[in-house]
Amino acid sequence: MIPLEFEGLVSSDHPAARVGGARIELIPYRDKTHLGCCYQQVPVRLLPPFAFEDEPASLLYLINLTAGLLDGDAHRIEVAARAGTRALVTGQSATRVHPAVRGFSTQQWSVDVEDDACLIVLPGPVIPYRGCRYHQRARVSLAPGARLIWGDIWTPGRYLRGELSELFQFERIVQDFEVRRESRLVYRDRFRWDGPWSVDDARWHFGGGLVSASLFVTGPLPETTNPPSALFSRAVFGLESGDTCVRWCGDPAAVTADLAALALGTAGTWTGGAKAPPWFSEGGYIAPNHWFSALDAQT
Repeated sequence: MIPLEFEGLVSSDHPAARVGGARIELIPYRDKTHLGCCYQQVPVRLLPPFAFEDEPASLLYLINLTAGLLDGDAHRIEVAARAGTRALVTGQSATRVHPAVRGFSTQQWSVDVEDDACLIVLPGPVIPYRGCRYHQRARVSLAPGARLIWGDIWTPGRYLRGELSELFQFERIVQDFEVRRESRLVYRDRFRWDGPWSVDDARWHFGGGLVSASLFVTGPLPETTNPPSALFSRAVFGLESGDTCVRWCGDPAAVTADLAALALGTAGTWTGGAKAPPWFSEGGYIAPNHWFSALDAQT
């Protein structure tokens, strides 16, 4: 799918080498979530879900075998969460979008969540390099009793490089995200950012922070949500459908930690009640240096 903003550009000159993806089916088996039917194509790879004895959910990593999304790369990822599954699907690192030469790069998701399934999808923070063109598209289909959390984090690029920093030096980013429940549209988030941005442009879009983030959550948030911090601004919007949208602007580490804490904590209440711990917050299953570490999220 090529958006109108990139019409006339090619996503890839060499489809066999650059077009990849994964088709993932999550199924319940002996009270844990495992892979059902699965297909993967280079450069996308996935590890079998980690199913820990004392965790209600399984952890599934998507891995990009290259240095990121290069000009012309196109990834298609399909996830079907069957009834009774509990899973966190995430990238092993940030999504690095390299400069565009003749085309653009894209990552496109199709997610289907059945009744009595709980799914978190955190693709990974997007790091747009100087001059990149990127299209992220996601289509989500929910059954009436499905539970989903989807989180996006948008960074300004490689900004800790001194004189070589690339603060908001991308060429164009197009985001297109839709959620439907029983074919009825309940949420849509679409934007087009044309760069590079000046200091005033960045302040207008990101409120003076270096990161913008968003979270879609089925249903309301738990009452135990952490209070805002001086390092970021957070806004919670109740949707007409009864679902919730959360937005952030602020410090990259603080925003990432708060998004992870809210996502994993909300999922914990889904599977264990109001006093249950967040998913993957106990047992040391997530290293403290991982980008969405629950340990960091609690501090």
